Amino acid sequence: MTSRIAIIAIGILAMLASMIWIDLPLATWINAHNTSELRQIGSGLEELGKSQWILGYCLIVTLVAWRSMRSFAKQHIAFFVSVAASGILSNVIKVILCRPRPPLFIEQGITQWHLLGFQMEYIWNSFPSGHATTGLAIAISGSAAYPRLKWLFWSVGLAIVLGRLMLNAHYLSDVIAGSLLGGVVAMWILRRFSTAA
Repeated sequence: MTSRIAIIAIGILAMLASMIWIDLPLATWINAHNTSELRQIGSGLEELGKSQWILGYCLIVTLVAWRSMRSFAKQHIAFFVSVAASGILSNVIKVILCRPRPPLFIEQGITQWHLLGFQMEYIWNSFPSGHATTGLAIAISGSAAYPRLKWLFWSVGLAIVLGRLMLNAHYLSDVIAGSLLGGVVAMWILRRFSTAA
């Protein structure tokens, strides 16, 4: 428990440090060095990080396994809830905080957040990264459902997170915040499901 709190505290400090010193220079550097190949990889990772794929998979496994492998099915319900709940929470926060995405800074110099702006437009929904939220929820919940494939779920989750930076769709602090959110929600959901079992 103490190590988890320490990880969260370090993540929050890293996010704040990124906001102050790293976000804008990194976004400028990525924009200057972006290539069509990197954008293509980033777009593939963006598609992979869309939650409907994993949510659909979890539903199918739950339905197929419910009668004969009840505990396995319940692990997939926890997996589903982790990804869905963290994603919904991420979207609610985005609409409330309204941070402009890097392209608004690159093209127009806009960096000012519109707190309580309730903007639904993509370009104003940078913080936190929803894909990073999904990536960490997949890494943690997928590892719990398939312990032997932990390496695969962490690889996929972290690749989704890095893809957001490759596309310059988010600042580094957005990605850190989304990762923290996805991780915290996934761990909380898994703990609730394990105590209910």
